[in-house]
Amino acid sequence: MNEFVARGRKFLERLNRAKTAARADFEWYRYHSLTNVTHISELLGNRHDYILDLAREKGVLDAGCADGDLSFFFESLGCDVVAIDHPAPNHNGMRGVRLLKQILNSKVTVREVDLDSQFTVPDRRFGLSLFLGALYHVKNPFYILETLAKCSEYCLLSTRVARRFPHIGRVPEQATLGYLLDAEELNADDSNFWIFSHAGLRLLLKRTRWSICEYRSAGATSDSDADSLENDERAFCLLRSHYGLANVELVSGWHAAEHGGWRWTERVFSVRVKPDAGFRPSRVTMKVFIAPELLEQMGTIRMDISCDGKKLEPFIFEEPGLHTVTRAVDPQGIVRFELDRAIAADTRDTRERGVIVSDITFE
Repeated sequence: MNEFVARGRKFLERLNRAKTAARADFEWYRYHSLTNVTHISELLGNRHDYILDLAREKGVLDAGCADGDLSFFFESLGCDVVAIDHPAPNHNGMRGVRLLKQILNSKVTVREVDLDSQFTVPDRRFGLSLFLGALYHVKNPFYILETLAKCSEYCLLSTRVARRFPHIGRVPEQATLGYLLDAEELNADDSNFWIFSHAGLRLLLKRTRWSICEYRSAGATSDSDADSLENDERAFCLLRSHYGLANVELVSGWHAAEHGGWRWTERVFSVRVKPDAGFRPSRVTMKVFIAPELLEQMGTIRMDISCDGKKLEPFIFEEPGLHTVTRAVDPQGIVRFELDRAIAADTRDTRERGVIVSDITFE
């Protein structure tokens, strides 16, 4: 048992004493959120110190916080925490998290946020978001996952998944399915909405600008289904945001992120890998979109590429559409891209515009 898990179990004892002493006139959330510390520890792995340091530096957002058990635990680890939930779906109308905040003399910020609406989060970027056991309870999983990707560096997520679905049976491993539950179909609980297949969850995360750092499952891992209590399987994920290319360090030549997370570049732009527990990549892959109008206006576009001054093979854009550019790079070097032409600033757009970049990954 590592120190993180040991501290979680010790903090659970403290929480249980606080709840007993409170003599609350309402029912506490029925499930022990702090049992997740074992799964969290496994997901963090050798990134443990790096991500916890990032969480301490930039704060933690706990989305769907229930009684705030994990919020208060991460506060005990030295993190500034914002806990959000909504009284309507919360088990006790958020009385639990507010009472614990008072008893523990906590500085956790507790906010009422309706995750089923077009909600906003605090205007800041968190080092870590927690979204545990809540995804299958929200009506619009795309919106909340993309919103979290906009405001978080990393996310710890868990949700129910299934390998068999009503009327379908067992599905192929690569089937990207999302099953919509009827109001009373699972545990007679009308707050349950979406159960995804493993492939469906992975694709959902990809489409909402997350990359999967670690992925594990627990429970009925061989024969889980979507509508029974007995065959319950949970996926546990450590995710890294790619929204607005947040997963890399944008050194120079980049414009603000557009809706959807892509960015225009200037004619010359550069990037390098962010530190991640000693991760040393050997190549960079960039997805570039070239609009037909761009080639019609400018003709063939040449992109010269270098890494810390060492020239790499250039890339020539001769066709419109999405292009994938991959080059071997030095692990700690700055990768520089230089286009032979770009759209000059004009009265309609005061920016110099080179190409559109939708994603960059170091591997």
